[in-house]
Amino acid sequence: MAVAGLNMAAGLAGHFTGFHLDVFKAYNFLLEIHGVFVGGFKSVEGTGSKTEVFRFHEGGANGVEYKLPGPITYGDLVLSSGLTFVDPMWLWYRSTLYGKPQRRNGTIYLLDDVGVPAAWWNLTNAWPTEWIGPRFDATEPLVAIQSFTLVYESIAKSLASSAVGGAASLLEKLV
Repeated sequence: MAVAGLNMAAGLAGHFTGFHLDVFKAYNFLLEIHGVFVGGFKSVEGTGSKTEVFRFHEGGANGVEYKLPGPITYGDLVLSSGLTFVDPMWLWYRSTLYGKPQRRNGTIYLLDDVGVPAAWWNLTNAWPTEWIGPRFDATEPLVAIQSFTLVYESIAKSLASSAVGGAASLLEKLV
């Protein structure tokens, strides 16, 4: 509820002052693993989680359905990027190919228009499970795009990212 109040306050402040907090564009992402940036990506899919719901009825109270939270599951993260000479993602994936996946913590950063992190999500115990190589076609002038799939044990949006992203957007408007 506090977030809705903050969003409403920011919207009203923007209306009266002429400053507007823009929605972030989904086109520029960085992945950091163990403190090292391993790549920039044009798309990131699969961030999310779902809580299973256990439903039951109490004996004699058929008009009421009780719902309790169950286990949480997480999606698979698919990262797409252009093929480059230096490819840390491929080196990380090689450990999986050799039967020794390396579980690592990391962070996905969403960058704003000037390349400053606007929001970020922390991953726990991620490791690559799939690589899809670029399509080879000499008649196509497009960049060679590859993708990696990572599995992870948990994901959480950093509360600091909301504060930093909001402050950075406000500063950009003031300058």
